[in-house]
Amino acid sequence: MADGAVVQKSDILNSAVVTQSSKFTLRHLMKRHLAWLMVFLVPMLGFAQKKPGEAARIKSVAVQGAIKPGATVTAVVKVELEKGYHAHSHQPSEKQFVATILSLTAPRGVSVGPVKYPEGKSVTVNGLSKPLSVYEDEFEISVPLTLSANTTLPVRIPATLSYQACQGAVCYPPRKLRFDIAIIAAAKK
Repeated sequence: MADGAVVQKSDILNSAVVTQSSKFTLRHLMKRHLAWLMVFLVPMLGFAQKKPGEAARIKSVAVQGAIKPGATVTAVVKVELEKGYHAHSHQPSEKQFVATILSLTAPRGVSVGPVKYPEGKSVTVNGLSKPLSVYEDEFEISVPLTLSANTTLPVRIPATLSYQACQGAVCYPPRKLRFDIAIIAAAKK
């Protein structure tokens, strides 16, 4: 207020009514907006949950060997499957089963050698006439990577693990798990 202004009792009462009315309107609006957010966001929470068959995760990626331009190193990808699931090996026992495959998109200056998969475990499943060749629990896939002499480090190699998870004789839709293999030069001492 300016100096010398006269405040009348009616001004104070009107101000109090407006303030109370504003609080009610603001509270009402917040409740409405919260209600609408709940209508739209709660169903979206289902999308964040894992879907059946999303049973694999990349536990670790290690690069072994002397990391420098002109060298050949080996990327070792450790895959972990959830308890109770298996994935068909890279050489399934039947051609209609989906193989576990690691694919890499090599950037310029990197050449990818043949992928080395572990041997599948032979498992007999109720309801199937032949044993399956599967991976269970944890398994490692390795791949040699040759860096050209003019490769600039660090290098990021996009990779995809394609697999089909099963529980017994029930198999889920095939999945693709995307990740990167990072080749970083060791810190100089």
